[in-house]
This record gives sequence, C-alpha cells and structure tokens, in this order.
Amino acid sequence: MLAETDIAPDVARVALVRRWARERLTAAGLDEPTLDVLVLLVSESVTNAVVHARPPLVLCLDVDAERTRVEVRDGTSDEPVLRQTVPTQQGGRGMMFIDHLSSRWGTVAHDAEAGKPAKTVWFELAHPGTPALPPS
Repeated sequence: MLAETDIAPDVARVALVRRWARERLTAAGLDEPTLDVLVLLVSESVTNAVVHARPPLVLCLDVDAERTRVEVRDGTSDEPVLRQTVPTQQGGRGMMFIDHLSSRWGTVAHDAEAGKPAKTVWFELAHPGTPALPPS
C-alpha cells in the first residue's frame, strides 16, 4: 500500500484529496499522462463516494511495477451505477470515465464498523509498456 487517507464527506474537500493523491502518485514516479488519468479517476471516484455514499470514506493508493490500484471504501452497500448520459447533462459521468479509462474496475462488499454493510469501489490502470491486465 502506497498511501491511505480518510475522506471528509464534503464535496468542497474533493480538490484537497485530488492534490493529496497527485503528490503521492508523483512521488511514486509515475509519468505525467498516467498521472493525469489517475487523478481524474480519483476525483470522480471520491466525488461519487461523497455524493452517493456515507462515511466512513477512505481512499487507498497502491502502485507496483505493472499497475496502479485505487480503492475508495464507503459505508454503504449500494453498487455504483454506470449511467448513460446525454451531452447536455451535468454530472453522472464518473463511472463512465472509470469504465472507459481504467484497465479494469469492480466492487467488493464487506462489513464496516459494527458489522454495518460497506463496500470498496476499486479500479486499476496498467502502466505503459506492461502486459494488459486480465478483465475484472
């Protein structure tokens, strides 16, 4: 695990989390194009958790030689929705970005504090020049 941080349940704080993630991923030596995609997807996944889930909210980053894995844990068992959007619609594209830009993604249900239902939404991005990741 490269890094982990709690996420405040406030959309105004997403920019802070995005900067935090960029700093850690930059320190891990990732190239700029990969960083840009990862930071966009971190921002979308964190925003989804803040808007659609409930605390506790936690962001985890893991980088190895072949891929970067991002996990967002939250305090609800509701599955993310991959929506069809229209060009004039504001919002609702977070999971579409994750689906199209990540190498693979998924969810894992688990128990949070006091046995309450929770989940982790994760995605992985293969590093340039590494073998493709198997489907999720």
